[in-house]
Amino acid sequence: MFDTQYFLSVFIKLLPAIPITFFITIFSFVVGGILGFFIALIRIYKVPVLCQIATFYVSFLRGTPLLVQLFMFYYGIPIMLRTLGFDSDYLNEIDALYYALFIFSLYASSYLSEITRAALLSVDKGQLEAAYSVGMTYTQALWRIILPQAFMITLPNLLNFFIMQLKNTSLVSIITVGDLMGAADMESGASSKFLEVYLMAALLYWVICVGLEFIFSRFEKRLEIFRSRAK
Repeated sequence: MFDTQYFLSVFIKLLPAIPITFFITIFSFVVGGILGFFIALIRIYKVPVLCQIATFYVSFLRGTPLLVQLFMFYYGIPIMLRTLGFDSDYLNEIDALYYALFIFSLYASSYLSEITRAALLSVDKGQLEAAYSVGMTYTQALWRIILPQAFMITLPNLLNFFIMQLKNTSLVSIITVGDLMGAADMESGASSKFLEVYLMAALLYWVICVGLEFIFSRFEKRLEIFRSRAK
């Protein structure tokens, strides 16, 4: 039978793992966003050699499952480093969290580069020409005119990806990271009460995502009010 008392107690047991879930999400989103921005510029301006590399990089990371990437890098990086002569004992001591941060940042950069590239291309080229006509350099025009407009255009996509990335973090439990899903796996294994544990985990993910959607919607509305006043 469903153990209601145990189900409620699981809430307290899973709470300490939530900060790790947010840390992986935020870290990978920020680092991936920075990498994605430069990848987007390389592809927009078709920088020789780098453009081809960036195109393959984005295609590979977007075209392969994140779970496969986790396994590939988690097991592949130590093998590669041992081949290069790094100390195997040191590699065994590397926390799985660092692998998760690395892999999720790469994954985020591939998606965020496409989001950023689409946003930058959607800004009217006349804006850049107008900036040149008043004496701005390309860098000044990019930061003062192009990027603010591109940010507003792509904001919903960025926020949606953030929520998607948070849900994706459930995969890191596969490589023994103690996030929300990892804590649920450990608890269910110890108690054998899988329904209660995973139902609570699902509810926590749902509540977090609904909360983020509410916060993001309010944030978007405030930005729209700011834009309307600035016109």
